[in-house]
Amino acid sequence: MQKVVLSEINLIHGSVDLPKGFEINREKIKNDIIKSFIDQKRINTNPKAYSYKDYIVPFSQPLQWLKDYLRDNIRVEHNLNLVLKSEHGNVLNPKEQLVLRNQIEPVNLINSPDYTLIYVVDCKQDSCELVIEYDDNRRKNRTWNLPVHNNHFYMFPATQKYFITENNSKQLNVILTINYEYI
Repeated sequence: MQKVVLSEINLIHGSVDLPKGFEINREKIKNDIIKSFIDQKRINTNPKAYSYKDYIVPFSQPLQWLKDYLRDNIRVEHNLNLVLKSEHGNVLNPKEQLVLRNQIEPVNLINSPDYTLIYVVDCKQDSCELVIEYDDNRRKNRTWNLPVHNNHFYMFPATQKYFITENNSKQLNVILTINYEYI
């Protein structure tokens, strides 16, 4: 008897652990995302688009170091060669949540990303969760709930629908999303 895996859904997650003195300046990344939020620098200006609440993340050295760290460690640990496709930031006010969505373009799959990575820049402890929706053959619309933690990342196929639950804190929650192409 033989078993062949035809398809699987990978969820890679963990913390960004750098040696003392080499930590990522999350405060700079957070402030850049909040500035784009305040200045209304949106990825898409159509209020009916899923990406309406996605904000441009300007280049910064801490952001580049974070992206390099994630890409390199995922390549070493999981043998995935990833190329940056896009990125955006989200700011969740108290009682606000992100809508259920994925990161692909259904009419343009060839140019859609392969993986989505959610990085928690700054969220109050126990204030929200990442919920990933998936199908398990006949068992459709199942969900996997992950409590979010500062300085943690969660990577999964870009075809998976996900959302961030309601922000139950009194502070802003700041999330970074990075989309990758697998080569």
